[in-house]
Amino acid sequence: MKIWVTTPFFYRDMSRPWSELLDDMLRIVDAAEDLGFEGVTVNENHFQNYVSNPSSVMFSALAAARTERLRIMPGIVVLPYYNPLLIASEMSFLDHMAPGRIGIGVARGGSRYPLDRIGVDPKDAREIYEESLEIIKRVWVEDDVEYDGKYFSFPPTTIVPKPASDPHPELWAASQSIAGVRRVAQQGNNLITAPNYGNFEPYGDLEALLEAYNDEIEQTGMPRGQVMALRHTWLGNTEEQATEYFDDVLSEYNYYLTLVHASRTANQTKEERLSARADGEKDDSVVKGGAMKPAEETFSKEGLSEKYADPILTTPDRMIERFKAYEALGVDHMACLIAVGQPIEAVVANMEFMAKEVLPEFS
Repeated sequence: MKIWVTTPFFYRDMSRPWSELLDDMLRIVDAAEDLGFEGVTVNENHFQNYVSNPSSVMFSALAAARTERLRIMPGIVVLPYYNPLLIASEMSFLDHMAPGRIGIGVARGGSRYPLDRIGVDPKDAREIYEESLEIIKRVWVEDDVEYDGKYFSFPPTTIVPKPASDPHPELWAASQSIAGVRRVAQQGNNLITAPNYGNFEPYGDLEALLEAYNDEIEQTGMPRGQVMALRHTWLGNTEEQATEYFDDVLSEYNYYLTLVHASRTANQTKEERLSARADGEKDDSVVKGGAMKPAEETFSKEGLSEKYADPILTTPDRMIERFKAYEALGVDHMACLIAVGQPIEAVVANMEFMAKEVLPEFS
């Protein structure tokens, strides 16, 4: 298993110039390159400060230009936000900037808030996503593609340039439900998965998702793709040190709950947690001036490792043990979300700690 980090663009303090946050995310990229992390995933979202990066592709171009070996994945790119021909073209351009190092993570969208603002009915998002994905896969490898669908129609079209990678950049599909991961398997795509409700995930949920993914692979006979899991992580010499920034982790979780119109108390059973999330009712009150109103769920940091599979705020030996368990389950890549409000100096220092104590076990 290989270890990645994320650039989450969490912008809780909007009195701070956004350019400083941009610089912080670039420092994560530089540290990942220098310290031996395999890659970086680049978060994207719109019109609010939970994820304040409107273009993961643009940031990935910056990352590609300043690195030589790091793998870079814009994602998650919500396909219903975009014309698929443009996404295919821009990704081909990015692939030429860093051949063999580029992938893209895609999804139908986990929040209706941006969809409401760009005029997409959340009920249509799944079908739009499926058409977009089909188009992107085809135009990457075919010339003069003609398409007549429910949402997209165009005459014979060839994107120029075609991708530098053969046959195209790695394509990853994000899913957090049993039905969703089965669909990813049916389509032969790589899988990105994470807690369906953001964090504080009980043991057994990820195992159930991977079991469903592997079962579908076996039933369909499709080749198994790669699997990436997202986890909130922080390393300390002691458990107490590892939970130094617990309040930041909890704060980020509450922003996520608002984003996806969820609550901890409404999703107590495994079946509920692993079902596809409902779109929720349109609610314009949750964001004012771009600032999201976070939920107010509370957790204790006592016995954290015994209660929850995520977050992983622990010592090097216990983090290695947890990561080895995921590796045994068939997780190929671990994406570590390590910047949820901590000072960037602390984030980079924690990456250095991981590079010294954890990464060698997975080299």
